[in-house]
Amino acid sequence: MQEFLKDILLVVITAAVPVLTAYFAALVRKVGENAAANTENVKAKTYIMEAAEAIAAAVAATNQTYVDALKNAGKFDAEAQKEAAQKALAACLRSISPAAQRFIESAYGDIREYLTTRIEAEVRKQKGEAVLALSVPMFGELVGTVETTEE
Repeated sequence: MQEFLKDILLVVITAAVPVLTAYFAALVRKVGENAAANTENVKAKTYIMEAAEAIAAAVAATNQTYVDALKNAGKFDAEAQKEAAQKALAACLRSISPAAQRFIESAYGDIREYLTTRIEAEVRKQKGEAVLALSVPMFGELVGTVETTEE
């Protein structure tokens, strides 16, 4: 009886091993594919964040060093606006790593076109933030201020 059970167990194990091996191999392959996909997603996110930070910094620096001076002098015209955009684009290209540039080109096409569109959006965003920051009253200061006049 024991010999019979050993024989049955041996047959079951012999039949199960190839099936389990194939299942395990498929599982390992799927885990590898998921890991590769997650790695690509992390890289893509890193490159996009790098580009976004470079764009924001380039626009802020161009505004501070070029645009503000021309606006204060009353000389910020359409030609100066084009020059500011070119300065911001050049600053972006200098600060984005080659790997990020290759990723952007492979994912979105022409990097200059991609960055130009993003720079324009960032300029609008920063203009809106500056206006908002200047127009929000400081309620704590208004409440604490008491005006008295003597006649």
